[in-house]
Amino acid sequence: MSRPPRQPSYRLHKARNCAVVTLDGRNHYLGPYGSPESHEKYARLIAEWRAGGNHLLPAASVPGGRPMTIDELILAYWRHVERYYVKDGRPTSEQDNIRQALRFVRRLHGGSPAGGFGPLALQHVRQAMIEAGRSRKLINKDINRIRGMFAWAVERELLPVQVLLALRTVKGLRRGRSAAREAPPVGPVAEEAIRAVLPHLSPPVAAMVELQYLAGARPQEITLIRPGDVIRGEDAWFYRPATHKTEHLDRSKLIVLGPRARAVLEPWLDRDPGAYCFVPAEAAEWHRRRSRRDAGCDAPPPGKAAARRRGPGPRYTRHSYRVAIQRACRRAGIPPWSPHQLRHTRATMIRREFGLEAAKAVLGHADTKVTEIYAERDLDRATEVMRRIG
Repeated sequence: MSRPPRQPSYRLHKARNCAVVTLDGRNHYLGPYGSPESHEKYARLIAEWRAGGNHLLPAASVPGGRPMTIDELILAYWRHVERYYVKDGRPTSEQDNIRQALRFVRRLHGGSPAGGFGPLALQHVRQAMIEAGRSRKLINKDINRIRGMFAWAVERELLPVQVLLALRTVKGLRRGRSAAREAPPVGPVAEEAIRAVLPHLSPPVAAMVELQYLAGARPQEITLIRPGDVIRGEDAWFYRPATHKTEHLDRSKLIVLGPRARAVLEPWLDRDPGAYCFVPAEAAEWHRRRSRRDAGCDAPPPGKAAARRRGPGPRYTRHSYRVAIQRACRRAGIPPWSPHQLRHTRATMIRREFGLEAAKAVLGHADTKVTEIYAERDLDRATEVMRRIG
């Protein structure tokens, strides 16, 4: 683990006979050495340096009157992104989403003054995204990410609020009213396709697919499951994910496991409470044994030496889980589908048989206005539904 940087020191600049501190490679002169004013200025600069992630944020204009550029704003904002969008010590996918959005801004307006970036400039950026083939919904999200950078700058008094208010006048693209590509919606996967792919999956991944379908969970919630996260009650089992999509909104998540889901999961709970239930190493060993059996020898299959040297990770990620399913789809000779579609399939079935409220309860969808009474009622409803179908 890297050590945090030392706080720059307050010291005497002999040539100028005054106090000085060096931040980001630049000297900041504080006034007469030892004076209360110099110590006050030093404390303020250090506080700003700490708040900026051990960097000073750029001023709205630099010495000489030159305004801060878009490039300088992006650099300062990116330092914030690298600190803020982190989960469990690892960068979240939002970091890459922001990077992809800002590259259009930097390419078109990098050297322009940040304070002069207005609605027309934002529309130019949006048009470049359309021409790059990005989908309409993704473009709308990226425009909001760009506005988020300017909101961050306004919050830190790097830019006047009028800049952000002007950017908010740019409305999102509407379906059928722009040249932006429409991405196909994520829909359910047919149950026949689920059954067709199971024989081509390793036992851990097959169990993950069945469990996710039965529980209506998100892919990441299945990849992260551990024995210690499962609450085994007499009437029902509950799974409390250690981390989930909406935890940053202070929401808790409890997934109900019905009898069929419990039967799928139970064989994988016989391990350390803190260990992951579904481990890629076990799937890799299963694939090696099957390949050797099919080849009729003990030699490892060709082309697998590099993968064996790297070694599998401690658990499945959303990406490796999806790749495993889509490879099995190719082996089964069916169109590839993603694990997130399993959640859509389950939601569609529950809504059709039990209604919208039941689907909302089982899947854990919640509105910020829903009270604790409604949350408790939803859990009871979810337990009732999953007792019958899960």
